[in-house]
Amino acid sequence: MPKPVIHDHDGHVDDILSCILLWLAPEIDLQAVGITNGDCYADQAFEAILKMATYLDIDGPEIAWNDDPVPNPFPENWRRESYIINELPLFGDIYLKKLYQQGKGRRSEEVFSDCLAHSREPLTIVATGPLTVLAPLMKNADLRKNVSEIVVMAGAVQVPGNVEEADHDGSAEWNVYADPVAFKSVLDSGVHVKMIPLDVTNQVPVTKEFLQRLEDQSGSYKASMLAAKLWSLVKGFTYYFWDTITAAAAIKPELFTFKDMRIEVATQGKSMGKTSSVMFGGKKIQVATQMDKVAFEDLLLEIFRSR
Repeated sequence: MPKPVIHDHDGHVDDILSCILLWLAPEIDLQAVGITNGDCYADQAFEAILKMATYLDIDGPEIAWNDDPVPNPFPENWRRESYIINELPLFGDIYLKKLYQQGKGRRSEEVFSDCLAHSREPLTIVATGPLTVLAPLMKNADLRKNVSEIVVMAGAVQVPGNVEEADHDGSAEWNVYADPVAFKSVLDSGVHVKMIPLDVTNQVPVTKEFLQRLEDQSGSYKASMLAAKLWSLVKGFTYYFWDTITAAAAIKPELFTFKDMRIEVATQGKSMGKTSSVMFGGKKIQVATQMDKVAFEDLLLEIFRSR
């Protein structure tokens, strides 16, 4: 039986790619997608997801969004890429088709609450952005009991962070730094968490060799073409499989090695958002430490050949 999943993401290139993977993977029953106003402008990312689904001619989850600001906003130039994604030439003939979903869309917290309240079995939540929307929901015991686990792209344990902001020491990963209080709240809720940190994602950059393999199959598969166009937007940058790795951890967890750790989160000061492994205190969660890189890339290419 496919695993029922909710995906909460924040609209950047790798978020949308992770959404495609979860949507198309036969192992996953994607029941809802929410867009958090993090590394994007949520209204633009919402429209882009509807166009993507229309382009691929797929159906399934309700698409929702939330435009509430996160406490520490992502850089403006990163967020503005959601305008570019929303206007991809690939979507040029979308107006000729019936759009995947009509209307402005419901708020993410409403859709997620409905899914959790009415699910016949516990759901997996895949989170590839700040936990701003999810944190309040995890305080509700009736909703929380219907969460099997949260697989989250977050944190940096034994490697430097990727936040380069004034008055910050660079120790935090962006998804946690954007809303460290929300991240700590989710850990404190006691829900089962699997964290995919920079320690693992730093091991797997998006390479020219992988993109060539994707390009080679893009003439035959629309999903591959879409993925190739999205990754082309970040060519020239050092880019990693951050969120696609996180999606893969939900699709095929056997590709990963996890270790139980007690994680402590800094919620203020120059280390705001830092995730530290501690002997005492903190919250016990599972942290990914290794992954099968070759099998991961093969999985992506296989899924992108499914449509």
